[in-house]
Amino acid sequence: MMNRRDAIARVALLMGGTLSAPSLMAFGEGTSTKQALGAAFSLTSAQRSLVAEIAEHIIPKTSTPGAKEAGVGPFIEMMLADCYKAQEQQNFLDGLADLDERATKAHSKKFLETSSAEQVAILKQVEKDTIELMKSANVQQVKVGDNVDKEVISSKKLKGTPFWRLLKELTLFGYFTSEQGATQALEYVPIPGRYDACIPLKPGQKAYAL
Repeated sequence: MMNRRDAIARVALLMGGTLSAPSLMAFGEGTSTKQALGAAFSLTSAQRSLVAEIAEHIIPKTSTPGAKEAGVGPFIEMMLADCYKAQEQQNFLDGLADLDERATKAHSKKFLETSSAEQVAILKQVEKDTIELMKSANVQQVKVGDNVDKEVISSKKLKGTPFWRLLKELTLFGYFTSEQGATQALEYVPIPGRYDACIPLKPGQKAYAL
């Protein structure tokens, strides 16, 4: 079974070594009380379909299972409901609504009604806008562990972690801690042998699941 701290480190590396503060809290690297969490949270069926489709664009099915097959959509909803505060929950809902607004403005259709190429173009623009927003909000990085930094928002320009950042973190975390992600996208050793601190990888070999 994957150690939670190792899973966090793996996701942080996939995100360039940095995770948002709310995600570190949600993954168990901080403390919070039930009172501090958001109110009852759930997605509509349309929102669930939207989340699943976006996650599949982030990790599409190739020779290994994609995000949909790994159940990343339900995982994201569960994590937001159980582990995130109201601000991040609202940011997430606002982000989903923004995708439909962008699609309607550009193509006179809701996001899921557009083509795959049009969806990817919208998501690339959302990512670009998010990067610019975080730069203008003076988001700083603070080291919290080996290979893991925490993003700290030090500006009133940004309320909580942006939608796209939340979605990418939860998609990666959900996928690489799922059975499909750990056993098919990574090199899985069900009964590991002795501990070797440094193991050379063969050409083309997958990274090891932790």
